[in-house]
Amino acid sequence: MQQHIANYFGTPLTIGMRTKLYSNEILFFEGDVNYTWIHFATGKQQVIARTLLYIEQKTDADTFIRINRKYLVNRKFIVEVGNDFVVLTDKTVLPISRRRKRGILVSVR
Repeated sequence: MQQHIANYFGTPLTIGMRTKLYSNEILFFEGDVNYTWIHFATGKQQVIARTLLYIEQKTDADTFIRINRKYLVNRKFIVEVGNDFVVLTDKTVLPISRRRKRGILVSVR
């Protein structure tokens, strides 16, 4: 039963003591100093008082990829990868940093 839930909802992410999220619901994380905005596939947004580095350490590297210092993106929702941008399923365009470009182009394609 637990494996079936993980396949449907994705891997569970426990952030802090109370916040439990699933990877299939999250488009991307957006870092803002000591806070992180969570952008959901439904269009909803939520802010938490954790850094993006903390979130990156809690997530699975196979599911999420850091595209620059401000964004951590769910690989499942990436539709297109350009030279300096990523397009998500909801038509959101996010910039790729120069230093991370090579790793992203290799790992996503």
